[in-house]
Amino acid sequence: GYRVDLHETALAAGQMPHAAHHHVHEEMLLIREGTLEVTVKGRTERLGPGSAVYIASNEEHGWKNVGTSKATYFVLAFGEDK
Repeated sequence: GYRVDLHETALAAGQMPHAAHHHVHEEMLLIREGTLEVTVKGRTERLGPGSAVYIASNEEHGWKNVGTSKATYFVLAFGEDK
């Protein structure tokens, strides 16, 4: 066992799911629809459908829906927070 967690989020225009943060587990962000402004380790990019972002352990990261409609995305978390 290696822990893998997956969830899907629908985020309203102009919203953030939470403030920028970091954690021990790794993550992948997979954008299904909409436009997200994603920041990882101080680098910000505007990304749309089909984009994927890898976030290594303990990297500061966050995102915001900068589009005019909802954004839908998946977050895959890999590993434990121990």
